[in-house]
Amino acid sequence: MVRSALLLGAATLSLVSVLGVTPAFAQSKFDVVLGGDAYFEAGYVDQDRDAGLRSTEFRNRLRLLVTPKAKADNGLEYGARLRLLAENGAGNARSTGYDRAFLFVQGGFGTVHMGVENGPSDDSGIIAPSDWGTGGVDGSFPSWLGNSATNAPVTIGNIRALISGNSATRATYWTPEIAGFKLGASYQPSSDSSGTDVNRSKVALASANRTGAYRDVYEVGGTYANSFGGVAVNASLFYLGGKAKESSTTAARFDDLSSTHAGLTVAYGGLKVGGSYAWSGDSGYAKSSTAGIVSREKQDVWTVGAQYTFGPTTLGVGYLNAKDAGDLTVRGRSKFELITVGARYVVAPGFSVGPEYNHFKLSSDVAANSDKGDMFLIQTNLAF
Repeated sequence: MVRSALLLGAATLSLVSVLGVTPAFAQSKFDVVLGGDAYFEAGYVDQDRDAGLRSTEFRNRLRLLVTPKAKADNGLEYGARLRLLAENGAGNARSTGYDRAFLFVQGGFGTVHMGVENGPSDDSGIIAPSDWGTGGVDGSFPSWLGNSATNAPVTIGNIRALISGNSATRATYWTPEIAGFKLGASYQPSSDSSGTDVNRSKVALASANRTGAYRDVYEVGGTYANSFGGVAVNASLFYLGGKAKESSTTAARFDDLSSTHAGLTVAYGGLKVGGSYAWSGDSGYAKSSTAGIVSREKQDVWTVGAQYTFGPTTLGVGYLNAKDAGDLTVRGRSKFELITVGARYVVAPGFSVGPEYNHFKLSSDVAANSDKGDMFLIQTNLAF
């Protein structure tokens, strides 16, 4: 409770400092900037656990970014951002949603965001180079796992700080960059609440002896970017914590959220190499005192890779290793390994094509859930 009050107090002081500057008057009306991206993706999958599955499929997504913004005569910039997504389509039940909807103000004091967006490490955390194919270790492969998607470690989709990629209402502050360093912090009252929803509950619906719902979630950390004699260094370090929401249907209790992410890349000329490591321990697991729990293997994920860019072409290779406890009622763990290679060719400004090959191996604590396979993906991408 004290920590929550301190976090809220810090956020309030930040706003006061912003609003307490010399009165600002816009020099002109708001400018409304439109942008976004779209892709079309085709895939072929050959895997062991393919019962009832076809080998080929298409998919596509379009995101539209709307940014109304203005600049006052004292230099203060302010506005809002909305990112609309046309992506859902199971059973042809298409819908348009959003994963960004926040206000922002920025000036000499730094930048403040207030609203729906992802956390600092998901936004700025360094991972293995992945500017090719569908995104390499951070690409489309989890969506193509078919029958094995629900059995893979949750860390394949959380390669930075755990749940930092959760789009929910939060307040975020970034300092100005000083000597290459930039620090950030965010606070999220409830991980399962966004938009106009008011969720003050300390409980949530849990599933399979785990919870993905947390309260009083905070994240702190920073990035570093600098060049030394033509060598560019980028690094990041973040910590994310929070209280687990208890089950609304059983007496189950869960471990609190605690996750650390670190990443580093080094680039010279067209070559970039690097990797990342994220450790989330037993975050969200049912406590060891829960009936039937016999395994609580720790959650972690690491990536390593390289890419080389020459002219309009980028070639890349990456490796991902992710683990968690799998089925907590069965001794052992779940481990997922991915080897990915691919390319990206810029056909014209904002228009590119990225082929990618992925080989994966899933070793599950439930033998029948183990799987391995190959994916051939190609993504045509438009950014505007």
